[in-house]
Amino acid sequence: MSSRRKGAEAAAKRAASVRKPRASAKKLTRILNSIPHVIWSSDAEGRLDFVSEQWTNVHGGDLRELIGEGWLNFVHPDDLERVVAHWSAALKRAERYENEFRLRVASGEYRWVLITAKPDLARNGTIVRWIGTCTDIHERVIAQNNLAKNEALYRSVLEASADCIRIMSPDGRLLLMNSPGMRLMELSDFSAVAGRLWWEFWPAEMQDTVRDSVVRASSGETVRFSGLCPTLGGRHKWWDVVVTPIRDGNCEITGILSISRDSTAEREKSEELEWASEHDALTGLPNRRAFQNRLQAAVLRSMHHGSKLGLLLIDLDHFKHVNDTLGHAAGDVMLKQFATRLRKNVRSGDFVARVGGDEFAIVVENINAGSDLLVVGEKAAAALKSPLRIQGRALSGGASIGGAQFPDDAESANDLFKVADTALYALKAEGRGGTKLFHSYMREEAQRVASQLSLARTAVSELSVCPHYQPKIELTTGRIYGYEALLRWNHPHRGLQPPDTIEEAFKDYELASKVGSLMQEKVLSEMRSWANRRIDFGRISINAAPAEFLRDDYAERLLARIDEHQIPPALLEIEITEHVLMASGSRYVHRALALLKDAGVTIALDDFGTGYSSLSHLRDFPVDAVKIDKSFVQRMVVDPEISAIVSAVVNLARSLRIVSVAEGIETNEQAEMLKAAGCSLAQGYFLGEPRPADDIANGTRVRSAA
Repeated sequence: MSSRRKGAEAAAKRAASVRKPRASAKKLTRILNSIPHVIWSSDAEGRLDFVSEQWTNVHGGDLRELIGEGWLNFVHPDDLERVVAHWSAALKRAERYENEFRLRVASGEYRWVLITAKPDLARNGTIVRWIGTCTDIHERVIAQNNLAKNEALYRSVLEASADCIRIMSPDGRLLLMNSPGMRLMELSDFSAVAGRLWWEFWPAEMQDTVRDSVVRASSGETVRFSGLCPTLGGRHKWWDVVVTPIRDGNCEITGILSISRDSTAEREKSEELEWASEHDALTGLPNRRAFQNRLQAAVLRSMHHGSKLGLLLIDLDHFKHVNDTLGHAAGDVMLKQFATRLRKNVRSGDFVARVGGDEFAIVVENINAGSDLLVVGEKAAAALKSPLRIQGRALSGGASIGGAQFPDDAESANDLFKVADTALYALKAEGRGGTKLFHSYMREEAQRVASQLSLARTAVSELSVCPHYQPKIELTTGRIYGYEALLRWNHPHRGLQPPDTIEEAFKDYELASKVGSLMQEKVLSEMRSWANRRIDFGRISINAAPAEFLRDDYAERLLARIDEHQIPPALLEIEITEHVLMASGSRYVHRALALLKDAGVTIALDDFGTGYSSLSHLRDFPVDAVKIDKSFVQRMVVDPEISAIVSAVVNLARSLRIVSVAEGIETNEQAEMLKAAGCSLAQGYFLGEPRPADDIANGTRVRSAA
């Protein structure tokens, strides 16, 4: 063989010897990469030189970042010190290494892994390299942590709960009770009751309920009940109880859980609140809510048995006077004494309630006729009428009572209340005191009132208010002094309507305020229009109803409107009747008039002489003018006594330096007599009729009285 050939063969053998280990290494790498676990290796000092591709397949990222000591950059900061210490110890001792910690994966998430490693030792015992695995145990660790947290939570809840928690066997024998539960039951040692049947600790009347709850819970139901059960110390307590089955992992019922909440305080409070919700705190009588329920139930009983039922509504007479003169404390004493008298002076089965401030009601069942109801009412009235002593003073009581019967007067409980109230309203309209039963004619009056209120709502909703203006004339000169703005409103079908078609509205705050506000707005707008056109209109007066003062903001609202329309307050006058000064809320009236007076608005007292205590009103209220009622003016010509009264009023006004105004003048003779008496101003159809605003702008025709 030639030397050339021998050289070639030697070279081929050397090349083959190099390719063979390389091929073996590639084969080994393929095998390691095909294993489902992450395989890794490091040199003797612990520097990684291989990580199988399974890491990238599962977690992503670049394997080259892990090589050497790069893998330490992926360890969770909270775990790094512990991991380094454990790994360093393993390198020194050449022992098997196993550790759990968190590694960051390509998504940025940290996942729990189990790292195991075993050293590959030379014959002399030195470490050649490390071979290890990396297993993702994230879900298992999280589950274990959650389980540990839940167990700790359950233990803390069991002991921290304020409720009595029991664990029982499926047949109801006590196995466990939490510490708060033992304290609630006044039990110092659970062993004293362990193994006993739960229902044995309940009163006899509750044992069937408790035993049934155990049977139902052992069948898979959740049961709730409430009951009274004494503690082992003998204290009676109310409990709200939930009984539910306990199931194992296979959904098999292995026990029963009961949670008992001490509801004694809540129940007692609830009973107190229930009593308070149905009783008047001052008198102890049932309140309006309880009355309505009782009346409804009584009507149903009456319908069922075919019996008669009576209702009496009681309104105390002059109660407001007691409050105003002696104070609310005295009024409270009066109410309590009246309540006691009513309870003592009705039949045993009659129901007495306080349904309002000074209003009471009596439900009278099983009466034979209206005469029976009248007897009950008159007995109650007599009891309330006898004098009572308050703050060392003897006061006369008294009440007005309206009554009605079911089914004679009404078809329902609501109707019965309405017709009894109608009877009371009719009695008070005729004069207070006594008892009056409902009659059919009263219904017509009630319907009239309802119709007027409905018309008033139409007037407000349609914004149909249109003031008319009647001139006030200086009797000595015949000059127009000013005008009174009188309410007129347009009905959508009946045309222009006078104020008496909706007079009932002025007794209702909401309607009176709305109509009054519309009048103020219209009058002030028209005054602004006249002022812009330089029309001399003098002073304009507007009427105010008693109900308009009940919210104690009448003056503020009016002054705001005056300011909005830029009207000098001195050009406006407010007319009130003596009823305003005597009605409920008179202190609001006094405050409102004082504010208006300070702002420059003048005050006129209308219908002077027809009310009560007129002279005291002139003294106590800031009055600038008195208006002599037309009933005096129209009779003064034929009645000398009336003529003398008119002259006295005029002289009184002059001495007090206030203006006297006569209203309702219909004849020249009346005008001449008033002028002779020295009356300042006059108005009436003889001198000038009420006219719309446009007529004022165009010049109002008036009859001269000069």
